[in-house]
Amino acid sequence: MNRRQLLASAAVLPFTTHSFTLRAANPGGVDQLTGRPLYDRYQLTLDRVLRGAQPSYTAEFLLEDLHGTPGRRFTNFSGDLSGRWIGSLATSSAQFGERFPVLDKFVAQAVALQHREGYFGKSFNAANPGDDDMALLWGNGRLLVGLLEYHALNHDPQVLAAARNLGNFLLRIAPQFNSQQMADEFNAAHFASSYICWTQQTEGLAALFVATGDTRYRDLCADIAARIERRPGDHVHGYLCSVRGVLDLYLATKDEKFLNRAIAAWNDVAQSGDLLITGGVPEAWSPKKKRTEGCAECDWLRLNLALHAATGEAKYLDAAEDALFNEFAMNQFSTGDFGHAVLDDFGAPESVQVRAWWCCTLHGLRAFPDVAHHTFRIRDNEVFFDLPLDGSLDTGSISLTSQSSLATDRRIRIKVLHASAPHALNIRKPAWSDSVKVIRNGRPHENSRVENLRAGDQIEASYDMSLRLTSADKVLSTRGRTAFHYGPWLLGASTAMQPEYFNELYPSNVLIAGSATRNSTPATERFTIPLAATTVDAIPAEFPGQKLKLDLRAVAEQTGHEPARWATSFLVRTS
Repeated sequence: MNRRQLLASAAVLPFTTHSFTLRAANPGGVDQLTGRPLYDRYQLTLDRVLRGAQPSYTAEFLLEDLHGTPGRRFTNFSGDLSGRWIGSLATSSAQFGERFPVLDKFVAQAVALQHREGYFGKSFNAANPGDDDMALLWGNGRLLVGLLEYHALNHDPQVLAAARNLGNFLLRIAPQFNSQQMADEFNAAHFASSYICWTQQTEGLAALFVATGDTRYRDLCADIAARIERRPGDHVHGYLCSVRGVLDLYLATKDEKFLNRAIAAWNDVAQSGDLLITGGVPEAWSPKKKRTEGCAECDWLRLNLALHAATGEAKYLDAAEDALFNEFAMNQFSTGDFGHAVLDDFGAPESVQVRAWWCCTLHGLRAFPDVAHHTFRIRDNEVFFDLPLDGSLDTGSISLTSQSSLATDRRIRIKVLHASAPHALNIRKPAWSDSVKVIRNGRPHENSRVENLRAGDQIEASYDMSLRLTSADKVLSTRGRTAFHYGPWLLGASTAMQPEYFNELYPSNVLIAGSATRNSTPATERFTIPLAATTVDAIPAEFPGQKLKLDLRAVAEQTGHEPARWATSFLVRTS
């Protein structure tokens, strides 16, 4: 079975490629960077989850949401924190090849707390459900996914039995909960405890069908899929989890109607006006679009990666890449956490402010295995290098690794470690690249397709980039503003670099596009993108007679320092 067939055969995958060799852990945190951007970002968040503080993810702390222990935030979302923790470490272990002994011990503790009725948490009132009962359903849904991701890794019969018990609980309450009455009662005003707490069960049910072959879970998943709707002001994360579950059901059944529903949902989001300048989505759909949420960004990223794998359509990979290089990176804190950024008056992320340890940090870690898994793909003897990132592919007949230095010299270096049969490598030209130049074993190659790969081949792809100015009209609540990109990176002005730019009238400052020059002086913080640094003349609105030099930096650099304020759209003159 090739990797593309594998993607289409299961909703929950025991990942088959290993992208990085993990370095020894440093109890004090990340000591130095490897020069491998995706690896470094993954390791930053992994270190935070395993060894971070405020709060520390101890077993006792994680189990509080299964006990329903009062005192700390969100224990009424029973299973949410613990399920995400289990799933993020299980999929990281499967993809990156590291074992986490603490995971096995904790899962055993967690499944022991399941009620006879099948649910986890303090109590559930099926007869007269309220917000806390919907919250419990949400957390149990995240726990069901986590348990099945753990089972895909270890094939633990006790864990599968617990997942089945939870699935059977959902089957019993389905006649009441999968109804228009419940959808109307728990409308968007309930937000995190709205009807999305029920519809997001699609992800776990699709995975449970794959793990067991029990068609009852498939049928309930299909019934819930028909009830999913994107309601104004509702929770984006919950909606996108629901849609990803529908796509998982397509992968498990090959029924085109589920793929078509996922595509229709994507088209609806793409045309909604709620996509952000950073390539992400907000926490709530309009008219409640006030801030971002790391969970929703990860869902949008993962949905696009999965849609590209299912359809091969380039627009999904383009959207995933935009979110990955910009919103996902900007949302990652220097601590490794993910969370919330407030939106400015135009609807653009302005500053990351809230480390959402209760969900986003763990959902952020969960996204890394998916990204690494989609860096390469294979169809028959054709290998496709889709994402210019650190990654690897190992099918037995072909083994390759890639290492990115895109941010410093615009290059990716690919090594063929093993080839027992003829393969060709196809290097994608992204939409943001003017051209891709390929060198094979020190000699220029005529195109981006390299045939007859041999062990020991060293292939270098160089991505030509330029400064791009695009209208921001489609992604802002106002008109006439411009966004600056260099290659895949969105550029912005930051208080970390030039706080003096952000005086009272700064949105009316004017940038002179024709003055833009490359800035060869890199910043000193981690995760800098020196290749994208650009200097441009700006006319301050408050004293237009005295222009200033403005340094534009990639918003992805936010991870390297304390939260700063960003401007990402500008009034522009050509000269």
